[in-house]
Amino acid sequence: MERQYTRLDEARKLIDSIIKSISDEESKRGAYVHLYGVGLMASLLALKRGYSREIAEMAEISGILHDLLTYVDRAEDTPDHAHKCADYAKKMVLDGLDCFSEEEKRQIYNGIYNHSDKHEKGFWFDEIIKDADAVQHSLRNPMEDFFYSEERIQQVIRELVCE
Repeated sequence: MERQYTRLDEARKLIDSIIKSISDEESKRGAYVHLYGVGLMASLLALKRGYSREIAEMAEISGILHDLLTYVDRAEDTPDHAHKCADYAKKMVLDGLDCFSEEEKRQIYNGIYNHSDKHEKGFWFDEIIKDADAVQHSLRNPMEDFFYSEERIQQVIRELVCE
């Protein structure tokens, strides 16, 4: 079977062009590690929770986009960065993709917009992005207690390992 070109490939093409333009090599490395890590974890969580492959694809894109602006412009790493990141993702990536419906784009946008509200239970799709972000931070260094001890992370680890 021949490999398909998917909507995820189209999104990655735009996202990679943005990441490659980051001049600071440490920021560029961090962007690839964190953003793609969150994207992969979001896809895995969506599938584990019984959602379709299309939802997993959208979750992966949302995960990859969720902090993109903070790597492009380190000054945007602020408490309200999730909202600014969502607006940036819409303008720089989502508006340029004609392979997603407006409703799908809105869902991806909302996942980014709400990803920092980790102490609030929200819409199921947003929870996938929050969980993926939290777990990627933890798995970046499993020996670091700062992230690992959070209840959200412990719950997701139980979900992935025990169920």
